[in-house]
Amino acid sequence: MPFSQGQTIIHPHHGPVRVDRLVERTVGGQTRTYLDLTTLDRPLSISVPVDRAEDVGLRAVCTPARVAELLGLLASTERPARQPWARRIKDLQERLSRGEPDQTCRVIRELTRSGVRPGATAEGQLLRTARSHVAGELAVALRIELPAAERVIDSALDGDAALAATA
Repeated sequence: MPFSQGQTIIHPHHGPVRVDRLVERTVGGQTRTYLDLTTLDRPLSISVPVDRAEDVGLRAVCTPARVAELLGLLASTERPARQPWARRIKDLQERLSRGEPDQTCRVIRELTRSGVRPGATAEGQLLRTARSHVAGELAVALRIELPAAERVIDSALDGDAALAATA
């Protein structure tokens, strides 16, 4: 994926980030090009070697068609098999750590359908993290504010992915 200054991309753990600059650095006698990134939702700077961007999981913001697919995943009534609490938490954490939008949406759907609310519990914290990641990307992809992106997620979870996509 080619990168350019000012471009918004998605970091798998930090959500939407802006490419502030591409800079050459010499570390350990080896010169490499680095991406200097800044998160959009809080003041955090990240530096990633360009040749490691794919390994890290940096990717383009979802297209409108991809957003529609993700909203469909949120709207789905599919239910996961029940697992013991510890195994379920580990599975959810692993899926979130991949930074894949499909898996993140499934985590949101599964936790919400199980009655979990964002909060202080382990599941509540996972739900809050997952919603934050998806809302951040939806806000950028749909060019809307974060509260509107949260409402899009809620509309999709209520089974109205088509309405959510037009928000």
